Amino acid sequence: MNSRAGMIAKLVAVDLLGSVVWFPFWWYTKGLSMVGAHALNALRYRAQSYAFVLWLKNFFTPMYGQHDWVGRLVSVFMRLVVFIGRLVAFVVEALIYGVGLILWMLAPAGLAAFTVYSFFAGVTLSMYG
Repeated sequence: MNSRAGMIAKLVAVDLLGSVVWFPFWWYTKGLSMVGAHALNALRYRAQSYAFVLWLKNFFTPMYGQHDWVGRLVSVFMRLVVFIGRLVAFVVEALIYGVGLILWMLAPAGLAAFTVYSFFAGVTLSMYG
């Protein structure tokens, strides 16, 4: 079976159908780990860009060189507000990435459910329509 037809049949049977069968395994193993790694790298980058360590390091440093007690109090209050705002933004971003990972895991099952529903809805309409 070294003919061209045999080679095409092998291509279709093994490569194409094998890819279709392998797809769900890839989706939940390598694909999920790749998406998870991307999400973690993105969160690390965001944490670094928010510079939490730098804000904590300079927390009690007076702003604009005002060394009186009012200047220090305003500086600490403003740095606390900014730090909390950045922390809230980071938590929101982490939640968005978490929801994205959950949607990634639910996507094939949802697609299959919608496909089955669509098929049976079409059969029902064609029977009674």
